[in-house]
Amino acid sequence: MSNSKPSKLLPDNVNFFPTAVEDFLGLDKSQQIKVIKALQKISKAPSKFGKELENQAGRPLAGYRSIYVDKKSIRIIWKVTENETIEVAIVAGIAERDGMLAYKLVSRRKNDFEKFIEHLMKEQT
Repeated sequence: MSNSKPSKLLPDNVNFFPTAVEDFLGLDKSQQIKVIKALQKISKAPSKFGKELENQAGRPLAGYRSIYVDKKSIRIIWKVTENETIEVAIVAGIAERDGMLAYKLVSRRKNDFEKFIEHLMKEQT
């Protein structure tokens, strides 16, 4: 598990869960550009940007954050961790805004995603 990034245009404090890289690469180029621009904004204050998620039936995502991109057609979901005093946004999933698709996607990945975060934090210490 390495520090996965789909673009050199992203700041150091934005990382991707490996399957979120696949989500990103599945978008068309114009959508990818919009996602990168949103992630650049998120990087400035990962815990202040977007909507804070809560646990709901079938979607235990408290501690995660979410925003819409591309005229609300895409949703990005990430979790904030701290590396010393720097907030790090780790993207858990990117999906078309099709009902609850993005939330369900990240909910299915949650256990592996949490292990990925633990591994990343150990690598950086």
